[in-house]
Amino acid sequence: MKTHLLRALRTGDRPVGGARGRAAIVGSAALVALSVPFAGSACAAPAPLNGLFSIDAGVCSGAAVTGSFFRMILPAGTTSGPFLANSDSTCSDKTVTPLAGGSSGGLSSGSFQPQPAQPFDGSGNAVAGSVTRPVKFYGVGFATSTNSTDPQTGQAAASPQLRVDGTTITGDLSSFGVTWNRQVFNQGAPKPGGGLPGKTTPVRGTINRATGAYVIEWTSQIVGGPFNNFTGLWHLSGTYRGSGLGAAPAAPAAPAPNAPAPNAPAREASAPNAPAPNAPAREASAPNAAGPANAAAAQSNATTSDPRLAAQTIEVTDDHPRWLLPVLVAVTAIATALLTNADRLVRRRRSE
Repeated sequence: MKTHLLRALRTGDRPVGGARGRAAIVGSAALVALSVPFAGSACAAPAPLNGLFSIDAGVCSGAAVTGSFFRMILPAGTTSGPFLANSDSTCSDKTVTPLAGGSSGGLSSGSFQPQPAQPFDGSGNAVAGSVTRPVKFYGVGFATSTNSTDPQTGQAAASPQLRVDGTTITGDLSSFGVTWNRQVFNQGAPKPGGGLPGKTTPVRGTINRATGAYVIEWTSQIVGGPFNNFTGLWHLSGTYRGSGLGAAPAAPAAPAPNAPAPNAPAREASAPNAPAPNAPAREASAPNAAGPANAAAAQSNATTSDPRLAAQTIEVTDDHPRWLLPVLVAVTAIATALLTNADRLVRRRRSE
């Protein structure tokens, strides 16, 4: 705009005179002034979402998974696998652990959902159940929570905060943690302090601003302890209820007095491309997805148009040799046993 203004002020090296020149100056100045608010709106910061992200229960059907779930990436793996199998998973693919909303119904953005003062029962099962319902992992219940002080590192953690920019979700879940078998693991992104170590990736997702249907996903590498360098892959979907999305969608208008009866399909008012009531569901799926890490990208195209986003189905695949997973699980179990026994020996020697 400044270039246009300078051109209006000069013709070659001579000043522009007369009414025509003055009009050009006034018009260009007005355009510059009008461009300022548009430039500011284009750079607007993502808006905070303060409310509840309800968590739809994960359901498996063959290789297809609907709803929310968790997978653990082995230290040598990627978001495409290999993954650690969970013997207690209800899925045919044991590397997928379905999740369901806890007593609060899901994840709160803008406030903590801390673990209780006594986070385990006598058998080591986690008892926190506000965010997600406790679920078995190798015979022991694990649970999730968000804490102002991270139980694993002792560092202060930011309040869980998701944000929206258009239909894109980002945020800070550094306070998100897991309790299992009398152990605590930070599974947030970023980590407390803001770091993204190893395979930890930022929270990313999409949301339908009209319905609140959302999908978010992130990975968080475990630092320290018997599961050092394992990485959790978290996939949550459901419906958001809270502030930050603007006004709620308007209710459908009442039919006009002379509107046709509901059973008159020839003149029925509907959206131009809306499917008929008995038409097959247009639920999006990603049959060619490389793994759950691609689920958010596969679903993003349907976010603004499909209100059933939270019920979408994705395929989970693992193309690695079948013998590899049992071998890696056995190695992991042996390493964990060695670490535990070594710790006991050290304690005995110190006590002597």
